[in-house]
Amino acid sequence: MRYRAAVERFDAIVVGGGAMGTAAARELANRGRHTVVLERFTFGNANGSSGGPTRIFRYAYHRADYVLLAMSALEAWRDLEEAAGQTLLRVTGGIDIGAPSLERADLLEAAGARVERMRGAEASERWPALHLPSGADVMFQPDGGVVHAAPAVMAQAALARDAGATLLEDTTVLEVAPHVNEVQVHTETGDTFVAPVAIVAAGAWAGPLLDGAGIHLTLRPNLEQSTYFRFEDDASLPTVIDWFEDAAHPPYLVPDPWDPASFKVGLHKAGPPTDAESRTFEPDPVRVDRVLEYVATHVPEARPTGRTDTCLYTITPDEDFVLDRVGPIVVASPCSGHGFKFAPLFGRALADLATDEATAFDRSAFRVGRPGLASR
Repeated sequence: MRYRAAVERFDAIVVGGGAMGTAAARELANRGRHTVVLERFTFGNANGSSGGPTRIFRYAYHRADYVLLAMSALEAWRDLEEAAGQTLLRVTGGIDIGAPSLERADLLEAAGARVERMRGAEASERWPALHLPSGADVMFQPDGGVVHAAPAVMAQAALARDAGATLLEDTTVLEVAPHVNEVQVHTETGDTFVAPVAIVAAGAWAGPLLDGAGIHLTLRPNLEQSTYFRFEDDASLPTVIDWFEDAAHPPYLVPDPWDPASFKVGLHKAGPPTDAESRTFEPDPVRVDRVLEYVATHVPEARPTGRTDTCLYTITPDEDFVLDRVGPIVVASPCSGHGFKFAPLFGRALADLATDEATAFDRSAFRVGRPGLASR
């Protein structure tokens, strides 16, 4: 049956129902804005960047502004948990291995965060499941942890709906068309959604949509993957980022506190460029083998489960985020493989941009017009 195309008006439109889109929708709805979210798949899906069971939460960063943002994000996660009535972030502690960990330790101390410096031998003694190079520099940050990824998206979506937002699944956006005082969003079914502002939080699909709106950014989708392992019994592990092993594509380990015998390992930003529409869901066997070798050396008691998940990073040239407003369009690309941890905090910032209010933090590094980003 073919339905007549409709035109619907809202106070705000959110294109994309992943971590950032649902966070923004929840915040807008809580502020009394009549909001609609248009999601091309289903909420919590594994097609983009927000699916799967876990993501790293960490304070440890290479820049002071990110350290402070992460510290603020923890409070936002706790507020989300209270509203949702469920635990979505569990503290495991996190370690960085290799020379970059020392720089991160300095920045953490300057921000007032807790830090411990140690060698690999001491770390292996503290976490017996880890076998690290004995002389390697190791930085431990006790506040690091793990976010329950897809459940967090579902929780934000449910809270947005409870606050009055309209959430539409299986709704493919073809065009985001800015006009003088409004933006029109056209969907595959022929429907048009109209509002004074639209937030484009479409992940790997954002580039083409923004291009069509006259906002030309350098956003490159990459096809990334993580492989899963299990212990025979529950094990206590921190999150791990191993710069000592490979500074360009460091292995990362994420335990699953909701399934304490399980963890995943991947190689950061090691996948090839891809197209969101034609991406494969088949894992790269070469990268799987690299991860299997890494775990056999460094977590030898664990065994592979045979599961490897793929996902999409949307990478900017400088790996910084994009949080900015251009006319009636708010660009939300907090990505490059490290944005999920900021979702509830950035939801507030996106709502601020949509309602012409000042954000709680300096967005200078995340603007559309910064050098190297708007370069195509």
